[in-house]
Amino acid sequence: MRCQSQIRAQSIVELALLLPMLLLVVFAIIEFGWLIFAYSTIAQATRNGAEVAAQLPPHQSWLDLATNPPENYPGLAADDCVNAIMVAVRSELTVIGEGINDQRDIASAVTISYPSGAATRNLDQRGPIEITISYSVNGLTPLYSLLGMPEGVVMQVTQRRSLENLGRDPTRPKGVACARDVADWLILHPPEGSRP
Repeated sequence: MRCQSQIRAQSIVELALLLPMLLLVVFAIIEFGWLIFAYSTIAQATRNGAEVAAQLPPHQSWLDLATNPPENYPGLAADDCVNAIMVAVRSELTVIGEGINDQRDIASAVTISYPSGAATRNLDQRGPIEITISYSVNGLTPLYSLLGMPEGVVMQVTQRRSLENLGRDPTRPKGVACARDVADWLILHPPEGSRP
């Protein structure tokens, strides 16, 4: 007959052997749910951005300025069309970027492109325009660190839409909301002192 202390010792050893596996299963369930939520959030944000991009497609020449900005370049999102896309992308984000992922802004992960070439930015060929979000999602548990992936999982979602409008805005000086270059942007956004 075994004594009470032997049974207790055996239980502690069994717990010590099974607890890491149980924690891994619990962490995996939590992370799987988090990844599903993160993917659906990023997919909806990409969809929203693509819908706005179909109405307000920025000029490829403005997008190209971000890679080699001129001296007086106000930034990619200074263009009203790009800014509208970024606002639409951010509108779906709930938890991502709010204390998660080191406060990484989703705008740094957005790519706007014309997969068929910039010449298709017209209403005859109707684009298409493509929005891609490639965002690194950190884990909620230490599971990724245990697996050697401290940066988390990179999720990439792409949405493509046909152009529906070319950013026409009759209230603007040139009747359009999208700038082709910095000179065009200055016409659309004159300095405060020079407005009539």
